[in-house]
Amino acid sequence: LIVKSSTQNSVNHQKTNHHWQRTRGSWNRMGNYVSLYLTNPKGTPQPLTEPSFDPNLGFPNGRKERVMIATEEEMEAAKLPLEARDYCAHKLIQYRACRSDVWPWAYKCAHEKHEYLNCEYDDYILRLKEYEREKRLLQRKLRIEKKQAQELSA
Repeated sequence: LIVKSSTQNSVNHQKTNHHWQRTRGSWNRMGNYVSLYLTNPKGTPQPLTEPSFDPNLGFPNGRKERVMIATEEEMEAAKLPLEARDYCAHKLIQYRACRSDVWPWAYKCAHEKHEYLNCEYDDYILRLKEYEREKRLLQRKLRIEKKQAQELSA
């Protein structure tokens, strides 16, 4: 028979409570769905809409514009599905061409595949940063409007 002392039980209980608080806190910050529809609908941008702020806002020298490298004709000739026609389409075309050239040994196209997947990852990160920028600017706009309303009422 092993009996734990009361101090051990209280320490285990404190760890459990701390874990629950940490888990509960991360649950509240879980995702955009909760903030979009429940906690902060005015301060969260709609995911499928165009940006509402000037893309050059905060960039004194402007931003480099992203351009498509693959043309519409090249994408049609490669029979790319519509969901694959993005800024990385040229890498996907190269990867598919390599696979068809060396077919049973598709492992030889690992470099092209790696370039394509890195391009997709970089595009994802850029879109994520744009969404977060839009969210911060929207929250900033709401704070400024709230401050102006308080100054007018005072």
